[in-house]
Amino acid sequence: MQTILVPVDFSPVSRNAAIYAAELARFFQARLLLFHAYMLPTPVSEVPYVMVTADEMQQENEAFLKKEAQNLHSTYGVEVESLVRIGIASDEIRELAKEESVDLVVMGMKGAGGLDKIIGSTTTNVIRKLKTPVLIIPHDAGYKQVQHITYASDFSYKTSSNLFAPLLEIAKTLGAKIHILHVQKDAVKIDELAGRKSTERAFSGYDHEFVNVTDNSVTHGINDYLQHHASELLVMVAHTHTFFERIFSKSRTTAMCYETKIPLLVLQDKG
Repeated sequence: MQTILVPVDFSPVSRNAAIYAAELARFFQARLLLFHAYMLPTPVSEVPYVMVTADEMQQENEAFLKKEAQNLHSTYGVEVESLVRIGIASDEIRELAKEESVDLVVMGMKGAGGLDKIIGSTTTNVIRKLKTPVLIIPHDAGYKQVQHITYASDFSYKTSSNLFAPLLEIAKTLGAKIHILHVQKDAVKIDELAGRKSTERAFSGYDHEFVNVTDNSVTHGINDYLQHHASELLVMVAHTHTFFERIFSKSRTTAMCYETKIPLLVLQDKG
């Protein structure tokens, strides 16, 4: 892992995520890239007022972000760069991830309800648009040494050979054990057995175990397991869904983004 991208909006949530990313960068000796995207304000009143120019906003944001970068560098001793662009945050993050060959995107998340869940947030939009792994840091989750990782899987998807590479790299570097959690409503299906065998091959040579839990709700089953088995990192996979699936069914991964109380690593299985 060489480059970690951290989108920043100068909120306490994003600052917390940046601190977590800096701690992680120390272990991997990785470069930290702080990024801020902004939009020009749109007049909504007939009352005259002074408009801020794009140049002024660019300079102001660059100054703020540079200060954030300097603080992280002086505190954690990691290489930190900063970049500011105008545009929609999720789109700019996607392009930057390609340009900079980003290995991991670290973002903050604050649990929300009502319209916030329906409309979505920058974080969930980034998960949907990127093929790069995304590490989500809950607003009240501080950095803890990762000793136990829970990977929640339903074993129903064929996995690519490099899907688990980021997870295995983290587990190896931090010396963590991986607990492969399968939440099932009833008996295990044939395709799930095939998926388990495929996962077993992928995790061969790494410290891991398989855990089966019976629960009518996948998210409840995951949360209940985490309450009784301490883990410092939860891992799930975001799969490609059709347009209609995105509209009419809620992704379990997206649901966990709002509910998790520990950092959530989202691996991308999008071909």
